[in-house]
Formats: sequence, structure tokens, C-alpha cells
Amino acid sequence: MNLVGVHSVDCCVEAISCFGFIQTLYTFFSASTHRWSVLAKHLQADGTSTLKSLSDTRWSARADATKAVLYGYTEIKSALKAISRDAQQTGGTRNEADSLYQRMKQLETAFLCVLWQEILSRFNETSKSLQAVKVDIKLAIDLLLSLDSFINNLRDRFAEFEERAKEFSDNENYKTTLQRKRKRNTRFDSDVGNAHTEDVALAGADKFRTETFLVIIDRLTTTLKQRSIAYKMVYHRFAALLAAGTMQPEPALANQLAREYPADLSEDLLYGELVQWSSFAMSRQCDSPLLQISLLHENELHSTFPNVSVALRMYLSLMITNCSGERSFSTMALIKNKNRATMGDSRLSALSLLSIESELLRQLNFSNIIETFASNKARKC
Repeated sequence: MNLVGVHSVDCCVEAISCFGFIQTLYTFFSASTHRWSVLAKHLQADGTSTLKSLSDTRWSARADATKAVLYGYTEIKSALKAISRDAQQTGGTRNEADSLYQRMKQLETAFLCVLWQEILSRFNETSKSLQAVKVDIKLAIDLLLSLDSFINNLRDRFAEFEERAKEFSDNENYKTTLQRKRKRNTRFDSDVGNAHTEDVALAGADKFRTETFLVIIDRLTTTLKQRSIAYKMVYHRFAALLAAGTMQPEPALANQLAREYPADLSEDLLYGELVQWSSFAMSRQCDSPLLQISLLHENELHSTFPNVSVALRMYLSLMITNCSGERSFSTMALIKNKNRATMGDSRLSALSLLSIESELLRQLNFSNIIETFASNKARKC
């Protein structure tokens, strides 16, 4: 889900600028205790939570940050306006506050805050469900498909988001209500008779809807479908096992599952076990894999259905969420960081050796080493 959000934000300049503006707001107020107190004073009147910082890896933080800006939009504008008119502040602070205030008055800024709050709230809740202990691939696919359907339904809600944005920004017009008509040259052998042709000039709302709103929606839909392909491939491998609780499995699907995992499942025995297990599971009304594995444990039927037991455990133990390691395991990267940039070669080699041979290092007795070092370095009276 984090990768889906990252790719969707990078799709257009307006989306990148929106989150950059949210982070700039937090940086501006958190850089000074006086500014933070002014913001807190305005927000306490409405009971709104304060601003929050963004995070590149945890998109739940972006959902909280966007929610805080949207729910306190009017109060944040009032705080910026108060700081920009405060004569006790420096000229740079007043100028920056006024710049942020003018940015919040723009209709595009309010629109993107409304849109991303609607999107990120659903993304955040779906991400939490995908990280649950009892989630399986079928539930993950259904959640992704439902989220894709939710995103597609947003395409017809542009007017609704626009009306909500106007309430926050107090502005009825976009930055460019009418774009200048552009002319482009054509070749002499072109079918167009004139030497210059005019491109279509879009109004502010149509331009923003075409170049920003629809681009974000399309990128979200595309990336969601790309991420769900891998889940569907694994899901189809276990189609025979998943059908065992509701209907008789097909021989081709059972053989396909056994061929995918030849070291764990027997192709000659799996289909017969699935046929018998399907009848047994349906008589006990156990249609889900989790109920079926519980049924196996309660009745101690692992020896009766060994291949079914292995297949169920494999299916239920598959990882649904995935992530990449952010920590570097290189000894050089861990030791020679920005705080030790002036380190010499001899010291770097010594620290690298200590880090590489850390297991041997823990067995050494440092008391004798410290006493020897202290006696050799002690100053003479």
C-alpha cells in the first residue's frame, strides 16, 4: 500500500506540491515555540488536533497529517494571518507566513487536501486490515478489489470535492481560469490548411480535472491492479483447496497445485484426499481454510489427510504484506557515517575489524586491556 501511494503522488506536480506544502506547514510552526503557541491557541478554540509531520515509509502518518490540515484548515489560516501581521516577528517570518496563507487561499490546495483525505483514510484502514493476523490471500484480493472500486467511484465526484474545497479556501476560481491559446507550427505537407493551428484552451476547472484529478485517480487504479496481480497468481494455485469447502475440486486444479510444490505434495494422492475432505468439510459446514485447519486439529486427522493438511498450512502461512529492509547491513556504511567523515584509515580498519569479529570481541576481558592501556599511558610525576 505504501508503494501504491508513492507512485500515485509522483504522477503529477500538483500532488507532489500538495504534500510538500503540508510538510512545510509543520516545519514552519514547529521551528518556533512562539509560532506553535499561536497555532495551538487557534486550534484549541475548535478542538482540532495539531499539525503532524509526514513520513516517506509510513503512509498512515500522511493520512494523519492530511486529516489534521483539513480539519483545522480555517484555524491554520487564521494563525498564519496573525503571524504575518505581527510586528514583533522578523520580516522573513512574516513573509513566509503570508506566502503560506496565500497558498491556503488557493482552491487547488483545498481541493487536494479534501481529495487526499478521502483517499488516504480508506488506504489507511485497508492497510491495517491487510496487516491483521488472520488475513489470507482471498481476503487481501477482495480488499484490493473493493479499494479499486472505491477509487473508480471518485471519478464522478469532482463537483462534490470542488464544493467542499470552496468552503475551506473561500475562493471560487482556480489559479488559471482561462489559459492562453497556444499556437503550434505544422509542416508544409500537413493535411491542415493553415500554417498555424490552435490547441484547445481549457478553463481552470477543466484543466485541473484533466491534468491533476484524473491523473491521480488513474495512477491509483493502475498501481492497485499491478499489485494485485501477484496475489491473484498465488490464489489461483490454491483454487482446488479453496473449492474443497463448497464443491468438489477439479482434477486439473489439484494436479496443478501438486506440481507447483512437488517437494511437499503428492500428485497421485492429493486429488483423492481433496475429494474425501470436501465431503467431510461440507458436512461440518467448514467452508473457509481457517475453519478447515481447526477441524483437522480438533479431530486429529493429519494422518488421514496428510497432503490436505500440508496444503492448508502452506496457504494459511503465506505472507500477505511485504516490505523492504531499510537498514543497511554493510559494515562500512554502519561505521563510516556522516558523524565520522574525518576518520583515518587505521581507525576505520580497526573499527571494521571489531564490528566484523563482534562475536569474538564479546568474549574478551576488557578489564585487563584497560589496566594495561592505563599503565602504559599514565603520566610520570
